[in-house]
Amino acid sequence: DDKTASVEMTADEALLNAHKNALKDDTMLVVSAKCQVDRRSGDLRLSLVQAWDLPSARCRFGKYLQVQVQLEGETSRPPQVASLLQAFAPQVEETPQGVWAQGLDIRLALTLLSSERQVRVDLHLGEGHRCYPSDAALAAWMAQAHQGQARVVYDAS
Repeated sequence: DDKTASVEMTADEALLNAHKNALKDDTMLVVSAKCQVDRRSGDLRLSLVQAWDLPSARCRFGKYLQVQVQLEGETSRPPQVASLLQAFAPQVEETPQGVWAQGLDIRLALTLLSSERQVRVDLHLGEGHRCYPSDAALAAWMAQAHQGQARVVYDAS
């Protein structure tokens, strides 16, 4: 982006057509590419293998959406999970392999506080309760999470 160097990336027409919805100006794109040395110039050259917009990359590489919830007394309000799941339902995509619902599992990191004790539990909502992790969805989950703590968790390996 600082214009100090550039690397050429190529893609065949079929791949471009398959990813045309992700290829937009001023939109972040996550790509998988094959890197090789151009024999004529000696520069690096990339060949596009796969591309994702940011929410799709979160679905592809993320394990789950973790939301912190703290309940203390009767004034605490848990997140409105049902309305958030309905507003940001998984996006259904038809592929040659069949229909695929693109979304992340939800895990609530629940802390219950009372004057005598503190209880912590991770609550996995299960396969039927997935969320499409758009920027708007993450902002909505953060708005209802304890201290705004909602994040996509990725595999460390």
